[in-house]
Amino acid sequence: MVFASATETLAEPPKILTVREVYTPPESTTSNGRIVPIQHAEGSKADFGAEVYGADLNNFTSADFDLISDALHRHKLLVFKEQPEMLTPQQQYRLTSWYDTSSSESSQLTIYGLPNRPAINAQPQVHILGRGEVKGIDHVNFHIPPHLPQEERDKGASRFYQWHWDGALYNIPPPRVGCLLAVQTPKGPDVTVHWGDGTGRTMDIAPGATAMVAGSRALELLDDETKKIVLNSRIEYAPHAFKWMSTARSSQLGHTLETEGKEVPLNELPEWSEDKICIYPMVWTNPVTGEKSLQVHGQGAFKLYLKDGPNGEETVITDLKEVRAFMHKIMSPVLSPENIYAHPHQEQDVILWYNRALWHSITEFPESYGPRTMHQCNIAASDHPSG
Repeated sequence: MVFASATETLAEPPKILTVREVYTPPESTTSNGRIVPIQHAEGSKADFGAEVYGADLNNFTSADFDLISDALHRHKLLVFKEQPEMLTPQQQYRLTSWYDTSSSESSQLTIYGLPNRPAINAQPQVHILGRGEVKGIDHVNFHIPPHLPQEERDKGASRFYQWHWDGALYNIPPPRVGCLLAVQTPKGPDVTVHWGDGTGRTMDIAPGATAMVAGSRALELLDDETKKIVLNSRIEYAPHAFKWMSTARSSQLGHTLETEGKEVPLNELPEWSEDKICIYPMVWTNPVTGEKSLQVHGQGAFKLYLKDGPNGEETVITDLKEVRAFMHKIMSPVLSPENIYAHPHQEQDVILWYNRALWHSITEFPESYGPRTMHQCNIAASDHPSG
């Protein structure tokens, strides 16, 4: 089957670019781009994000990229406004790949497309999130009950689907950046996200918004003892983590899995090897600013290696219930409305985020609001995070 985007015709598809063909933007000594920090709502403790004006992503120059790259590392999320035309898949790939031109061809072949995220065959590193009769995310089969009643969901009740940073969690290094183009957005009143954790907390957000929190804020909120541990500890992720967790159920907040013994047994997973298992530090460092961020994927966590200092004795946690209890302890403090920025996508806008400093989650919205169609580009990095 051939999948086409909402904005291109594939009768004579343009040349597919690969990582072996290093794209060089036109040289320019100055950029017309302008960076404007996002003004968050009163009471918000989200301190990231900026809007970019005057940079045409279909024709970005080397000076534009220098401006964008520096701003991305400092603001962690960039929203490109007033784009003259819809970003083409080729330029979306060029922009994303420019962050790591040494990334290998083989690493990208494995992430060209998924059954529910078909690739654009004119540039298969760009995926279509939603196609045809697009619906909002349905948490019913993924989240542990009790679920929000259907009639409440139809009126705009919502939940966070999965708090994560993008990455395969097995073999392939996580992308440095993520990029989303809004092709179609749902139309309707704000939805109300329910925490479902017994606290009664809710948050009103735009329908189809991408919710984000900063890993630096997550680290800041930990008590001193826990902070020492995460600064010196590592997480081992399950082999073929998303296949492994595919039969399990999420907590209602979407940050960990419930321990019910429903994971796919290791001996029933696709073939895997120890040398491809990902073991990452819990805290990653921004290479431009030096800022440290707690970057953990609670649902894929399989084993913990805990130390309270560089020379401390390492404790290995293998019991999944204990692993998830620790994930809850370090992830839940930041998952509060004042720390979350829910980005309201506008059609033709592009967002670019530093994937090694933010967590994000999609959210559900009523089907009656219409489709949410995005073009997404994530490119595996040439290196694994090393702290």
